[in-house]
Amino acid sequence: MKKITPFLVVALLSAACGQPVKTAEPTPVPTSFPTPAPKPNGVTLTYGDNAQVELVTPTGRHIYVDVYSPGQLAKDPSADDILLTTHLHRDHYYPSFVEAFPGQQIFTSTGKIELPDVNITSLASAHTPYDPLLDKDGTNYIFIIDTGGLRIVHFGDIGQEALTNEQLTAIGSVDVAIMQLSNSYSNMNVTNLMGFNLMDQVKPRLIIPTHSDNDTIKIAVERWAGYFSDPRTLTISSSALPADQSILILGNLAAAYGKIYNLKPWK
Repeated sequence: MKKITPFLVVALLSAACGQPVKTAEPTPVPTSFPTPAPKPNGVTLTYGDNAQVELVTPTGRHIYVDVYSPGQLAKDPSADDILLTTHLHRDHYYPSFVEAFPGQQIFTSTGKIELPDVNITSLASAHTPYDPLLDKDGTNYIFIIDTGGLRIVHFGDIGQEALTNEQLTAIGSVDVAIMQLSNSYSNMNVTNLMGFNLMDQVKPRLIIPTHSDNDTIKIAVERWAGYFSDPRTLTISSSALPADQSILILGNLAAAYGKIYNLKPWK
């Protein structure tokens, strides 16, 4: 593997995104990333930076999580679609989009949505280690999404030092965890390894990082099998997940990280 120097990291990451690397809570920049039609088995996932994720169930229902940039969505939402909001920071929440959303929502609260093609449970969590766990208007929520033969868990900007026994029981066995690894707003960094410790509790089959930085990505690809995808949209199925616990890097720095750390392309 090529020796990694600070200069090489900065140069490659800057070249990939056209600007210096920033950590957590960036300013939203709307861009369009079309989502292909869902496949019969599995879930189509589009990552839109920060924690914005668009899922398409096998029946074609769209599930939007932490939409801060509606311009990145594949289509205008319909009454059949679902919107989930983990908390109210500007890189997770677009007020007018929430207010006009025509479908079902779970908005910064605990709750459940049960439909033939998807079951969703929202759990109270905390954005920093000292925040109380509240059923409504808390600082962060975890969304457990069961669809297409997968359990996908979106952790928002969780900043707990550890998950509670009640949270772990509800979360259960996870196929895909969408999780931050570094965020100063959550007191999560490469020194305390809080995000890694939480994932050690959950042991998901695949981790898709949201807020992160080069230091945490370096540790992640040393700890877990590392993959990257330049396309932001992909289809994930249970049978296609790697045998070993893995991390998949998406977004505008994916190709640069793939080159720096000699990661495998996701297929």
